[in-house]
Amino acid sequence: MTNTQRPTRARDLLRALVAILVGFGLVLGGATTAHAADKVKTPKVVGQSADDARDKLEDLGFKVKLKAKPKSAGPVILESNWKVSKQSVKAGKKVKEGKKITLTVKKKTATSSPTATASPTADPAMTTAGLDSAHALTACDRYGDQQFPYGWKGHVFLGVLASENQGDHYFVKFEADVTNAYNATASGTAECTVGGSNDAPVVTEFNVY
Repeated sequence: MTNTQRPTRARDLLRALVAILVGFGLVLGGATTAHAADKVKTPKVVGQSADDARDKLEDLGFKVKLKAKPKSAGPVILESNWKVSKQSVKAGKKVKEGKKITLTVKKKTATSSPTATASPTADPAMTTAGLDSAHALTACDRYGDQQFPYGWKGHVFLGVLASENQGDHYFVKFEADVTNAYNATASGTAECTVGGSNDAPVVTEFNVY
């Protein structure tokens, strides 16, 4: 082998080594990029209804856990009655898809309607629009069936806790057993406000806790 051939072969070996290293770097770079693509930016859900927040996060691939605060507020049954006050992962942070995010929720404050003064000649058991407590409770029970298609049992006979004629509407409160989409059953309390008449009752407020 001549002296001229040796540098040529050395250069060829060096070029081959560089090509291998470059190719290896591209593979690593591709893996890093793919790994980064698995991360998802966490949206801000504080202030949103618990059901909307859950849907938004689960659509992005996150797992969601709801935590009621204070604990005395009871279990989260009807998620639309709760509002997110805190999220375990800050908004804007990129985390792996499938991560569990805990949402601290508090029960929404129901807006009470002013109590109307019934006419002295009016039937005290019936509103000014012609609605009695029996029809109000029935309307609330049917409304509960619509809100909880996975399981609902309103105790509108033996489980009535309150029934109040408030002039143009009825306010009722009763015990209920509900089952949510995750097949979890719990006993709670339903508060329901109904307007309209016996022939056409209208539920205007409905909360379960």
